[in-house]
Amino acid sequence: MANGPDSTKNDHGAPAAAVTIIGRFVLGQQLGAGGMGQVYAAEDTLLARRVAIKRMAPKMQFDERDRARFLKEAQRASALSHPNIAAIYDVLEHQGEILLVMEYVEGVTLRHRCAAAMGVAEFLDIAQQCADGLSAAHAEHIVHADIKPENIMLTPSGRVKILDFGVAKRFASEGPDEATQTLATMTGMLSGTPAYMAPEVLTRKIYDGRADLFSLGLVFYEMLGGRQPFVADSVAETMGQVLHTQVPPLGEVNNQVPPAIAQVVTRLLEKKPENRYASASALLADLRTIQQGGNIPTGAAIPLPPVHAKQNRARLKLAAFVFLAALAVAAIFVWYKPAHSSAPGTTAGTPALPQTQILAVLPFKSVDGDPKLTALGEGLVESVAAKLSQLSQDRSLEVITARNLKDKHISSLSDAHTQFGANLGVTIALQSAGGLMHASYALVDAQSGRTLTGESIAVPSADVFSVEDDIAQGTARALHVNLRSGEQAALRIHGTTQPAAYGYYLQARGYLVDYSQPENVENAIVMANEALKLDPRFGMARAALGEAYWRKYSLTKNKKWTATARTECDAAVKLGNAGEAGHICLGLVNDGTGEYRAASTEYQRAAELEPFNQSAALGLALALEHQGAIDEAEKAYQHAGDLHPQSYFTYNALGGFYYRRAELDKAIAMFQKVTQLAPEGYVGFVNLGGVYNEAGRYSEAIPVLNKSISLRPTYGAYANLGTSYFASSKYADAATAYREAAKLDPEQYVTWGNLGAALFYGGQKAEAVRVYRKAADLAAAQLKVNSRDTDVLGDICEYYAMMGDRTQALNYLGQALQYGHSEKELLVTAAQVYNEIGETGLALEWLTKAVQAGYPPNKFRDFPAFRNLSDNPRFRELIKR
Repeated sequence: MANGPDSTKNDHGAPAAAVTIIGRFVLGQQLGAGGMGQVYAAEDTLLARRVAIKRMAPKMQFDERDRARFLKEAQRASALSHPNIAAIYDVLEHQGEILLVMEYVEGVTLRHRCAAAMGVAEFLDIAQQCADGLSAAHAEHIVHADIKPENIMLTPSGRVKILDFGVAKRFASEGPDEATQTLATMTGMLSGTPAYMAPEVLTRKIYDGRADLFSLGLVFYEMLGGRQPFVADSVAETMGQVLHTQVPPLGEVNNQVPPAIAQVVTRLLEKKPENRYASASALLADLRTIQQGGNIPTGAAIPLPPVHAKQNRARLKLAAFVFLAALAVAAIFVWYKPAHSSAPGTTAGTPALPQTQILAVLPFKSVDGDPKLTALGEGLVESVAAKLSQLSQDRSLEVITARNLKDKHISSLSDAHTQFGANLGVTIALQSAGGLMHASYALVDAQSGRTLTGESIAVPSADVFSVEDDIAQGTARALHVNLRSGEQAALRIHGTTQPAAYGYYLQARGYLVDYSQPENVENAIVMANEALKLDPRFGMARAALGEAYWRKYSLTKNKKWTATARTECDAAVKLGNAGEAGHICLGLVNDGTGEYRAASTEYQRAAELEPFNQSAALGLALALEHQGAIDEAEKAYQHAGDLHPQSYFTYNALGGFYYRRAELDKAIAMFQKVTQLAPEGYVGFVNLGGVYNEAGRYSEAIPVLNKSISLRPTYGAYANLGTSYFASSKYADAATAYREAAKLDPEQYVTWGNLGAALFYGGQKAEAVRVYRKAADLAAAQLKVNSRDTDVLGDICEYYAMMGDRTQALNYLGQALQYGHSEKELLVTAAQVYNEIGETGLALEWLTKAVQAGYPPNKFRDFPAFRNLSDNPRFRELIKR
C-alpha cells in the first residue's frame, strides 16, 4: 500500500498505539481509510516481511451477516495470484474483528501520477497492466467494483498493482441469489465510488466484469484527458452524469491522443454493457495492437438499429452523426459571436440577394513569408465575422465563421455551399507595403461563383481600426443591411483606444484559429501579452490570453496552465470591459475542468451581457447537459433556437441533444429544420435519414437519403439507404445502395455482408455466396487483431451459415458464445445460424432463450431469416409474448 498520512486513532477512535500487536503482526502507521475500513502498515514477525492490514469499519463489525460476506469475499479474492494484483496473504479473526493481511506495495497511486501530463507510451504501458490484472481476476469470476486511480498503485520499477480486491464481488453469472447477496447490498449502501461506477451498478442491476471495464475507461479518460468527466457537486448529480451524460470524445479534450486510443476509451464508456468490450482480455489485445503500431477495427459514433440483412446484429455506421456534437462544440470560443440571421434589401445596380442569407466568412489565405500578417488576417476575418453576427437579430442572416469552416477542413465557398448550404461568401485579403495596409473584400455568390460586389482600401499600416471598420461596414452594405440605431457604433467597438494593441490582439486571435499547433498557441500568448503591455486594461486581450493558456493545457496536460488560464479569464471579467468574452472564457475553463455548475453560471452571465451571443447560448446548454440537468439543458437549447431561428448550428446541436436522449420525433423535427435552413447542405439530410431509420420510418428515410446523395455521395448516406431499402423488402435497390457504399469504403466488411444479404433475399444466391465470402475474409482479418471480438465473431458465423458452411458457422458461433455468453443479441444470432443450417428445433430453443434474456419477440416477425417459421406453432406462440 502507498504510504499515507499518519493517524493517531484506530477505527474505534482509540489511539493506534493502544492496539499495536495482533497475533504475529505489529501494526505501524495508518496508510488509508475508506467506507469498508482502515489500512495499516504492519510487520509479520513470523515471516519477517512488511505487510498491510485492513480492518473492517466499526459499522460492519456488529453485523454478523456483513461480517460473513466480507470473510467469504476476501477468501475468494485471496485465490488471485497475478503480478498486477496486490495479493491477499491471509484472512484473520481477532477479538471479533476480521482483518485482511495484504501485500505491502511501495510506490505512488495513479491519482498522484495523474497530477502531471502523461505521454502515450507511458499510458499504454499502465493501461495494458491494468487490463492484464483485471483479465486474471475476471477469469476467476471476481469483479473489483471500485476501480479508480486511488486503487491503482505504481511501484518504483513501473509495475502496476491493483489494490483492494479484498472487497471484490463475484460475477452475477454465478446465480441470481448470490448476485444480490454480496457487498453491493451490505448495509443497504452502494459499494464503490459513484463517479467511477458503471450505469448498471448505480441502477442496482446484475453486473459483471464489464462494469470494471467502464470504471477503467474513466481512469483512462482521466489519465489522458486530465479530468474526471462525471464528478459533480453532489452524489445525486454525479450519478445523473454517469447515467445520462455522454462524455466529450477524448480526441476533443486532448487532440494529442491517437484516434485508436480515443476509440478504445469511447468503447469502454458505452452506457450499455453489451456495447463495451466483452472482456478485459479483448481490451488488452487492442491495447497491444496499438502499441505495436497496428490498426484496430474502426467504428462510427452511433450505430444503426438492428433492422436489415443482419437482422439482430445490424451495425451500419451513421458516420455523419459525428457532426451532431462536433458542431455544437465548435461554436463555443471565448472571443467571438457565432452564426445566425439578418435580412436583405435591394439596392439599384447590385444583383438580387437570397431571401435568407447564409454567409460563409472564408478562411484567410496565408501570406507567404509573413506569418505575422497571416495571423493578423486570420484574426481580422474572425473579428469581422463576429461583428457581422451581431447584426443577426430579427434578420434572415446566418454567419458561418472561418473557424467553423476550418474545423471541417473547408477552405472554398463551393465546399461551404455543399456542406453547410452557404449561398454567399465573403473573402478578405491583405497586403502591406510602403507603410500602407492594402485591404480588400469581395461578396461572392456561391451558386455561380460570381463576385457580386467588393471594395479595396489603403490606410496606414498601424490603423487596423479603419481596416476592420471599413470591411465590416462595407460587407453590411453589400448585404443590404440597414443598420439600426446603435449598430453603427457597435461595429466600431474595439475594446481599446490603441490601434497597435488591437493589432497584437488580432494576431493573437489569428494564431488561435488553429490551436492544435503548439507554436500557434505560444505565438498567441506572446501577441496577447504584447497587447496588454500597451494597454493593461484591454479586457478582450486578457480573455484571449486566458483561452491561449487553456489551449496550452490541452496540448501539454500540465495542470498548472489550467490555473493560469483561470486567472487570466477571471482578470478579464474583473476589468469590466471584456464584455461577454471574459465570462465565455471562464465558462470554457470551468466546463473543461468538470466544474459544470460554475461553467453554466459563467455562460449565463455572458448571455445576459450579449443576449444574442450564440457561443454563450450553446455553451450554457452544453454545460447544463454535462451537469446532468437535462430539463434545463433542453430549455437552453430551445432558447438558443428562439434567439437564432435561422441558425443551422443551433438546430443541429438541438437535434443531437434529442438523439442522445432517444427522443427521435423531436430529433427529426430539428434535422428537418436544418435541411430547411441549408437545403444545399448534404449533412442535414444524412442526419435526418439516419434518425428516420432509427425510428423505423424507412419509407421516409429513402427520399431524404437520396437527396443527400444528390448533393454529395457519401458512404454513410449509401449505407443508410441500403438499410432503408432492405427493411422495406426492396432487395434490389438495397443491393445497389450497398454496392455504392462499398465503392466508397471497400474495407468495411459489414457493408459486404449487408450486400450479400440483399442479394440472397433478392434471389441472387450464387452471387450472394461470393459476396459473403469477401465479407467473411475481411471479418477474419479483423479477428487477427482481436480474436475475441464478439461483434465480428457473430457476424462471421452468420456469413458462413448463409454460404452453407455448417462447420465454420458453428465453429465461429461457439467462439462468439464463449466470449459473449451474456449478450442477448448473440442468442438471436445462434437462432439464425441453426435455422439456416436446417436445425429448426435448436433455432426455436435459442429464440426462446433470447426472449427470456429480454429480447423483444415481436421483432422476430420482421426478420427475413425466420420467414420459414411463420407457420410454426412454437414460433407463432413466441412472437405473441
